[in-house]
Amino acid sequence: MDKQQIQACGDELFEAMVQRKALRPLTERFSEITLDDAYNISLRMLERRLDAGERIIGKKIGVTSKAVQNMLNVHQPDFGYLTDAMAFSKAKRCRSPRV
Repeated sequence: MDKQQIQACGDELFEAMVQRKALRPLTERFSEITLDDAYNISLRMLERRLDAGERIIGKKIGVTSKAVQNMLNVHQPDFGYLTDAMAFSKAKRCRSPRV
C-alpha cells in the first residue's frame, strides 16, 4: 500500500469509530496489505485520535495465546496504544450500547 492509501484507511477507520459504523474488513478490500501497512494504518488512526483530544496513557498487547494466533492465522502477538478514551475507572458507569 502506498502512503496515501494508508492515510485514507486510517481516516476511514477513525470516521467509522466516531460514527459507530461497521466497515468491510480492509483485508477483503486490499489483498496486498502487509503487517507493516496495518501498523501504519493503526498509527494514522492514533494520530486522528490524538488530534481529537485523546492522550496516550499506555500500550497494549493482544493475540498472545497460541490458540488465538492459530485461529487468526498469525504467528506473533500484536501491539498498540491505549488512550484515555479507551479506559474506564472502577467508579465510571458504562452504557451497554457503547460496550
